[in-house]
Amino acid sequence: MRRILLTQSQATILLSSAVIFVFTLVLFLSGYVIQQRTLSGLQAAIKPWVPPAPPRPGQSLPAALASSRHFSGIDKQQLLSLTKDVDWTRLAHVQIARTHHDVCSAIMVLAELRKSKSPARRMLMFPLDWAMTKNTRGDYSDPELSSSRRLMKLAARRYGVELRPIHPVSSVYTIASAFALKEVDRVLALQAPGLVLDAMALDALLAFYEETAPLAVLDGESEDATDLMLLQPDQDAHGSLIKQIHVNYNDSLLPTLLEPARLSFALQTLAPLHSLMPDDYFDGEGFLKNASYLRFRDPKLPGPEYDIPYSERVAARPKNKDADWTWTKLYGRFAQKRMEICGLELETWRP
Repeated sequence: MRRILLTQSQATILLSSAVIFVFTLVLFLSGYVIQQRTLSGLQAAIKPWVPPAPPRPGQSLPAALASSRHFSGIDKQQLLSLTKDVDWTRLAHVQIARTHHDVCSAIMVLAELRKSKSPARRMLMFPLDWAMTKNTRGDYSDPELSSSRRLMKLAARRYGVELRPIHPVSSVYTIASAFALKEVDRVLALQAPGLVLDAMALDALLAFYEETAPLAVLDGESEDATDLMLLQPDQDAHGSLIKQIHVNYNDSLLPTLLEPARLSFALQTLAPLHSLMPDDYFDGEGFLKNASYLRFRDPKLPGPEYDIPYSERVAARPKNKDADWTWTKLYGRFAQKRMEICGLELETWRP
């Protein structure tokens, strides 16, 4: 048998080809593994998180649900059934923008719900006139309208917000218009501006709360009661409300027009921070630990969306050092999210 002898150049070529083949195979397998991990991560990130039903009396909470602020300190008996077949297309988080000033704060709430993977629908109600007014290209006669339209288009495209123009009732734009929504069974409305702290708890309330009354509000002071409203669309209730709404109406009066159910829920405002004395103990983490939503109601300042002169802001700060740190951090967090979501800096405050 004749032996085939390779020349030095042929052996070099063969060895080089083998090395190239091995490295190519290793790179291919590495890329495939990375691709599969990336796809799995994207699928997990895109998939909405659906909160489980609350436990039966005597059962322990699942670990994921027990971490929710909503289930750590409120009455669990206010939650309804154990059904897992929740039709999230019939449930909605709704915000209302009555003026151009309200648009960004309303979108911020809906955007945070989207980022938290809330499976419920997100709707923004706004004056019908904004949709009917026609602007030609290059027409900057109403910059506020142009800005609002830009923000609403961004909200629809980026955060899946459904835009719902509404008619005024006695020249008033009201959340009562949500009673006319036929395609949903329940609506949760939060007063803006605010920060969503626990979307899981808000979704659980929206899906499992047991009351069947057309309206449920917070059990507390009258000015706080409408910070959170749970509505069940009803044509009869809508028709009755339209007849009662007058020019000087605002949504804080809505509970006086209906007989609402009262619910306990963990919302927080900034008012308690101002009641602390310099030497009082304050737990900054505990302040928001059981809260699902922070409503920016501050007796010292008009709102977190305003750039207040430095001297006035210093005078408005809490006296307690630890409370002041939390207060400053929350205002800074709001300003940062306003820029991230709306691309807007704080507005100049004009008393």
